Amino acid sequence: MLLRLPTEILCLLADFIDNIETFTNAAATCRRLRDALYAAPPQTILRLAAASAPTFFSPHPHFLVLATARTASNWALGDADRVDELRSALQGGIDGFYHFCLRHSGLTLADIRRTHRARFSIINPLSDKIDKMAGRQWYSTPRFWDGGVSEAYTLETEADRATFQLLIYSEMFASTMEAFLEPERGLPLHDLTTRLTYITYCIPDWGCRSYSGFDVLPTGPYADGDASEADQVAFHHILSCWRWGCLWGDAIRTLLFENPASFPQRRRDDEEDGRQKLLRDALQVQGLEGMQLVTLPKDQISPAALERAMAIKARVLQVPHLPAVTTFGTRRNITVASHAPDPAKEVRVCCGSFWGM
Repeated sequence: MLLRLPTEILCLLADFIDNIETFTNAAATCRRLRDALYAAPPQTILRLAAASAPTFFSPHPHFLVLATARTASNWALGDADRVDELRSALQGGIDGFYHFCLRHSGLTLADIRRTHRARFSIINPLSDKIDKMAGRQWYSTPRFWDGGVSEAYTLETEADRATFQLLIYSEMFASTMEAFLEPERGLPLHDLTTRLTYITYCIPDWGCRSYSGFDVLPTGPYADGDASEADQVAFHHILSCWRWGCLWGDAIRTLLFENPASFPQRRRDDEEDGRQKLLRDALQVQGLEGMQLVTLPKDQISPAALERAMAIKARVLQVPHLPAVTTFGTRRNITVASHAPDPAKEVRVCCGSFWGM
């Protein structure tokens, strides 16, 4: 009886299905029903996926936020009222941003499959690398406090959570980095304030507190006082440590330069060249697919990701001047944050109380 209904009616069935598991089971019954259900709009697919979380989309809500962050972030670009709505949602923490994504984004089944595949080729390998430079594997290094590692520090790192926090940032602000690399196009962008808002409330830390020039509102993870997590200090260590710099430096030299000497490995105490830093920052902010550069061997990286990385290198070399900066802190202890996406410096601003700012 069901299959006797017109196709137009069958296409409406998805609106009455409770979750993604029921949806996929129904679609598997026959070709006609599959074709009708697969025509469901992205907003409907996202609603069904959200109804199945966290069983099928863990960690929750980070997984679905990662899958939708770029679309939701781009929805707000160039519109002051929408940017205000985005910032307000971010101030509610990762849960607040999750509900923003549900309102202003969507998912296709292809998006879901692609993100699930990336768990094995990108997300898990990146989490393992982070764990080895800031997590349990790092702490298991023999003689840890006696020279076993070069940058021993007390951290409370959840490697999987830190991985998703970085990937979400990268998805959200990829278009902003593009605007800085192609200034002649006049593309809309998310400013430093929006990026600091994401880090402050979606990467919470009990030491993230207000100081002159930087305010933390009693909302989201800080609604009841200090946050319970220590994620910003861990995030700062990951993005600033020698191992992270070497990871990206090796990838850039191997994949993007015929002559590795064109991108020399700086010594620990040397200040990083401005364009080299911009190139590294730009490559780190290319979303989930961009992280293939440091998680996969060259022959397994998608041609599109390699082509995009080469194009970014060319733009960095051609950009007329480096992005402007904003200074935070006092004369004794300052942090200079770029107006282009610079997560390592931005998180230092957010946890500035640790450095006496």
